[in-house]
Amino acid sequence: MSEQPQDPTTPAPAPTTAAKVEKEVFDEELIKKYPRSNKKIQLEAHKYGIAESDDNEHKGTTSFISPFGLQFQGKKHFAEGTLLKIHLAIPDYWNRKQRLVDYQRIDAPDKFKVLAKVVKTEDIGKRGRKKMVTVQVVNIDDVDEQVLKSYLQDG
Repeated sequence: MSEQPQDPTTPAPAPTTAAKVEKEVFDEELIKKYPRSNKKIQLEAHKYGIAESDDNEHKGTTSFISPFGLQFQGKKHFAEGTLLKIHLAIPDYWNRKQRLVDYQRIDAPDKFKVLAKVVKTEDIGKRGRKKMVTVQVVNIDDVDEQVLKSYLQDG
């Protein structure tokens, strides 16, 4: 069994099915089944990008929230796969964060940011004016994640 040297102009053989990376499917139950995830939190969602404009801001309220993702109601339809920068306003955010960090601030922030990817957008209500948007968390600060977990655990 002799192997012939491969001609550099021919493409390499396709990887086997085991080596292929399949599209990852996000499980919404990670959000809904998380303990005490049905908190109503005000948020602002912005399409992630360099240019920020006022028409890019969309306000909403969470229906479910967890460190894995969130589901919120709003008026804007977002395409699947869209990246959003979401500002979440947790009550007593800075007081909760101060317990976990070694620094002080002059101001007292009341919001933290999450980078999330839209999994789906559904029409709800009459005439489809309201939307239910489900997003998967892509990036969250480690300390902010701890603050969120403590907020959900406190009930």
